[in-house]
Amino acid sequence: MGERAAMVGLWAAGRRWVGAAWPGVVAALVVGGSLWLAITPGPQNLDLTAAAMSGPTLDQVRPSATGDLDPRLGAAVDAILARRGIAVKTGDVNLFLADVAPELRAEQRVLFQNLRTVGMLVTYRRAEVWTDPLAVRRFGLATGTFRVSMRYQIYGARLDQTATDVGYTYTVRGGHLVLVADDHLDQAIGAGRQPWDFGQIAVVKRKNVLVIVDQGQQLLAQRLADQTVRTAKSVRKLWKGYLQVVPLVVAMREPTVLTELPPMLPGDEPARIQPMPSPGPDSRPVGGYVVIRPAAIATFDTAKETHALVHLLAVRLGDSTPRWLAEGMAQYAENLQVAASGKALEIANARTEINRRVIGDLTRLPGDDEFSTTDSYDISWIAVEHLIKQIGLKPVTEYYAQVARRGYNQFARERLMKQYTGFTETTLVESLRSVAG
Repeated sequence: MGERAAMVGLWAAGRRWVGAAWPGVVAALVVGGSLWLAITPGPQNLDLTAAAMSGPTLDQVRPSATGDLDPRLGAAVDAILARRGIAVKTGDVNLFLADVAPELRAEQRVLFQNLRTVGMLVTYRRAEVWTDPLAVRRFGLATGTFRVSMRYQIYGARLDQTATDVGYTYTVRGGHLVLVADDHLDQAIGAGRQPWDFGQIAVVKRKNVLVIVDQGQQLLAQRLADQTVRTAKSVRKLWKGYLQVVPLVVAMREPTVLTELPPMLPGDEPARIQPMPSPGPDSRPVGGYVVIRPAAIATFDTAKETHALVHLLAVRLGDSTPRWLAEGMAQYAENLQVAASGKALEIANARTEINRRVIGDLTRLPGDDEFSTTDSYDISWIAVEHLIKQIGLKPVTEYYAQVARRGYNQFARERLMKQYTGFTETTLVESLRSVAG
């Protein structure tokens, strides 16, 4: 009885340690039958026996109906997750697969290869037990499903750590805990939708760009990487200081890559921005992905990418920007690219047509929930272009940066707009109508 109590205490200590000490794993060494994890920062190392790290006989150990977790199960999962992060860092596929059931190893091997291909430092933290009756019926009573926070940094991207949730289901086989499923939370929380979750990938890196595509699409990735290098330079000239240092571009066949729950309304935009949330309490984005819609990959040119990168500019600032300003700035930048490509007359004609068709009778700018028609986008472009002509680009971009952070209601938006541009939405509309005639 005393030996059992001591073992439970060890599991609990291991669980507390893994939860508090990560991400500072710097080494893993097997010494005389024990696995030592040297960690920093921290005043001391913790010795977990080899038996503990490989998992004891956990017969009938599972999450309870009350949500309480047997500390032996929790500590065994924590140990597996710790080894998993070490394996990615060191390139040890055997360690990565050591706690994986045979029927899942082929899929997990591809995942490991993808993580190494992207190049990232990964740590995993057990977040919460998930009620999963299907898993218990399928794999037995000694089974638990967990929401796990996968925290990662992409080498060379110069972004802080970001996080995504994964769902891992473990059960006891042969006295050891093994991973038997990784998709039980895909529908519940939208797990399993990262670029590395959809089969083998290819990656092309430039000094300031990273592109992820399906395996076999290296030529596409190289084209997009070269294009992004050029486009990012022009966007930084337009709006200095805010563009993500290394844009991350994803162009894959799978339409659900980097989507969330609830599902977004279908749209025909060529690309969208998917924020990369911080694992901190406020989840403020550390950056974002440019995700190209599968049907738009073949025609995704510099102008369309300019539009996307302008949306990427502000992803770390906040999400309080009026949509007319966000879409108008992106369309303004895109149209500059179109005009520079020899189509200035086409842009001029479009401007004239919009002024004739909608601006003369305009009474207000589009609301955030009114972008279901082309008119809303057209009005936004004309409004931003007119504002820039009246006061210059710098005050408009500064207003954008301020309202993104602090435009939490209409009153704040109006106050900031007046402060940085001299206009209100009402006076801007009046000015637009006077120019349109």
